[in-house]
Amino acid sequence: MPTLRLLACLLPLLLCCSAVAEPRTIQLFMPDAPPLALHGDDGHGITGDIAIMALQRAGYGVAVQNMPWPRAQRRTQELSDALIVPLSRTTEREALYTWVANIQPLYRAFFTLDNPVSSLEEARQRYRLVAVGLGSAQEEILRRAGFASDQLYALKLGDRPIQLVRRGRVDAWFTTDLEGRHQWDSGPELAMSALLAPQDMYIACSLQCDPQLVKTVHDTLETMRSDGSLQRIIERYVPNR
Repeated sequence: MPTLRLLACLLPLLLCCSAVAEPRTIQLFMPDAPPLALHGDDGHGITGDIAIMALQRAGYGVAVQNMPWPRAQRRTQELSDALIVPLSRTTEREALYTWVANIQPLYRAFFTLDNPVSSLEEARQRYRLVAVGLGSAQEEILRRAGFASDQLYALKLGDRPIQLVRRGRVDAWFTTDLEGRHQWDSGPELAMSALLAPQDMYIACSLQCDPQLVKTVHDTLETMRSDGSLQRIIERYVPNR
């Protein structure tokens, strides 16, 4: 009987220790938008690798979720304590998320076969049809700049819009300079506009987000910035940047 009583006393303690040893798993939503985010055996892109490293260093497990960008955003908003990358911090999104950690500024550009433009207004006046990622910050930027709906050719992130430009189906593609350069291949030369519309690129969380999760991931990312880990990840995907 004493042995049974001892086991009964120890059992809650053992269960507690077991729970502490098992890291909490956080869902991480991300699109297929190389080199910023990708799903492969050799890495998850710049923001994917950064977010995964920050979560793991902070003591969390990670469950990467691959889905179309508009749906990834909706799911993050619907859930609690879900992270999403890469999310630009725009006026339209400000109240929809908890903004965890700023990774770096991100610039956009128009990719075209014509002479490059130097401003959003020049592009609005010149281009009849512009390819842009559906649900992306780029779409928000163009609409805010006065582009009409019939000027925008909505793409799913991960499509091959450069081919649409080369085939003349659209006049230009508006995207981040990193994505545009990444998809730039050995085909006919494309022109890139001036770098436009810089916005900070974040790890974001659901609006209902555990403050401890926010703090530990934020602090871990800043440590990664200080020790060079963040820059090494960026240079892995963009060696000459």
